[in-house]
Amino acid sequence: MIRPAAADDLAALRAFLAARIETSMFLLGNLEAHGLCGADHAHATAYWVADADSGIAAVLGLTHDGFLLLQAPGIDAPLARRMLDVVAGRRIKGITGAADQVAVLRDALGWPATLWQLDEDQPLFRLDLADLAAPPVELRHPVDGDRTLLADWFATYMAQTQTAPPGDLAKAARIRAEAAITGTKVRLLIEDGRAVAMAAINARAGRAVQVGGVFVPPALRGAGRAGAMVAGLLAQDRAQGAQVAILFAASDAAARAYTRIGFQPVGCYHLALLKSPRDLGGAP
Repeated sequence: MIRPAAADDLAALRAFLAARIETSMFLLGNLEAHGLCGADHAHATAYWVADADSGIAAVLGLTHDGFLLLQAPGIDAPLARRMLDVVAGRRIKGITGAADQVAVLRDALGWPATLWQLDEDQPLFRLDLADLAAPPVELRHPVDGDRTLLADWFATYMAQTQTAPPGDLAKAARIRAEAAITGTKVRLLIEDGRAVAMAAINARAGRAVQVGGVFVPPALRGAGRAGAMVAGLLAQDRAQGAQVAILFAASDAAARAYTRIGFQPVGCYHLALLKSPRDLGGAP
């Protein structure tokens, strides 16, 4: 049976996800930040659980802004169809989770490949922060004076990673830049007084953090700045008590940068992003 998660499921739900932390950071981070169903925040998530004799066997999340988040070890086609049934009629933008699991859920949708803007496995990495060598770098929060630079960086980042939302890319980049300035997630790497790279912590769960949005302008790549940016960011979080870091890499060059600072491969993550939002249960 698949049912909505309830308050008395919280301890078991957290334990189930924490035991699979590498592919559960969005599910667990959103749960810690917003609770079982949250409010109107884009990342607030509704949760459904599949029960087994031994307890929770699988978890499906749907964020307020339309992303399905999956943690379902051993998922098969019948379970995938039951999961889709419980969220029928909802509008989604994409699916994310362990690569083998997302493949089963995506196939159960039966939607043609032409609907997907991005549909790819990305190598997944983990680093125990006790093993991180902290570099002597300067990081800072974005400020108002970075707005134009950040809008340009986010436009390039979204275009290169195929994660741009439908519509006006420049407008979406300006929104991301504003959120970076007013929020707390993004940091900038500073050299000789100028910003040369950015990265963010995009999920926090217990003593684990997940890195995302790593960007170095094309003209500045190849000099180790991505690794320095990530290492410096994680050194700050380690000082605040973080013990484990997770990330997935969008390119071979990024993967090499992360392994150079100590990240170890732990599997594959999958990002499936639709070209435009679609209602579940609708015709392809």
